[in-house]
Amino acid sequence: KMKKKKSVGKIIGIVVGCIAAAVAVFGISCYLILLHYINKRNYVPTNENFTILDETPSFIEDVLNPTSKPAGPDTDKSEVESYKNDVESRADSTTDSDEELVSDVINILLVGSDIRPDEDVGRSDTMILVSINKETKRIVATSFLRDTYVKLPIKNEFHKLNAAYAYGGIELLFETLQYNYGVSVDKYVAVDFLSFIDAIDILGGLDVQVYEDELYWFNQYIHASNLLVEPPERENSDYVDHADGSYQHLNGKQALAYARFRYVGNGDFTRTDRQRRVVQNIFDKIKTMDVGTIVKLLDSIIPQITTNLTTEECMELITLLPEISKYEVVSWHIPDEDFKYMTIDGDDVVAIDFSYYMKKLYNYIYTDAEPETDKQN
Repeated sequence: KMKKKKSVGKIIGIVVGCIAAAVAVFGISCYLILLHYINKRNYVPTNENFTILDETPSFIEDVLNPTSKPAGPDTDKSEVESYKNDVESRADSTTDSDEELVSDVINILLVGSDIRPDEDVGRSDTMILVSINKETKRIVATSFLRDTYVKLPIKNEFHKLNAAYAYGGIELLFETLQYNYGVSVDKYVAVDFLSFIDAIDILGGLDVQVYEDELYWFNQYIHASNLLVEPPERENSDYVDHADGSYQHLNGKQALAYARFRYVGNGDFTRTDRQRRVVQNIFDKIKTMDVGTIVKLLDSIIPQITTNLTTEECMELITLLPEISKYEVVSWHIPDEDFKYMTIDGDDVVAIDFSYYMKKLYNYIYTDAEPETDKQN
């Protein structure tokens, strides 16, 4: 009996050892696979001695300036100067956030750039700050509207927010967010038009509703997408021929056009709504992807991603995924309910109360308290 017990114990030990070895091999294999894809990213650390351009290249503003909208009169200069003074005085009085709060939060800025294949610089058409708070177990996705009128520090000029990326790259955009919104960001993930187009095509396209009043500008932006990726003889291809609120199946460049046009509805606010629908559609597609499509997507898209996240930071975020997937997700944009339009040199910009939104942003990211919803409170 003792011999039998020893034999059984030995067999159990061998089985346990084999299972442990298999788990170890599987773990190492998964690690190596993840490392393989992570190392395909375009790693570009930030540069403290970054260059700020005196002028940016002459961009075509989106596609065409809408001829149906006559330019309104410029906002009174005294009102503009008062706004600028308020921005500067608020920034000068801002103190840094408490270190114990900052240490619990990972802030990563997602940037969608309109850099063209033959250009080195571009504007940041999409800016979403993803804040992961491990203490409150909340993820906050904050969209910054590109037309917000801000001061570009170091350059010492006022421009639309998306100009920061064009004048000084990700570094000046970080400085601009810190100066105007009081939020500290040092990590980013950036993609461009072509990356977006490739991803949607690999996913098999997206289905979205297209309405009649969107059709004209939708096709204008499809034309612009064609100019990016198609030979001259196909620059008028893939137009949408009807729009009645029904779902349209879009390929990559059509989906890009759908996410970009902003001359319908409430300008950039309506465009942000469309972008959120596109992002949700993408997430839904990813949930049902087979292994082959996942591999194809990783092979194609990761080399087109630019980031300053180190290999160790990428692996840390991946290991956190099972935990943070259970976090509450809050999605919003600045501004939301409080803003006004100003016209400066014939160009419409969005003016906001930065003190109000700084407090609101801080409450969302660094505490579990709900932000103020009424400016008078």
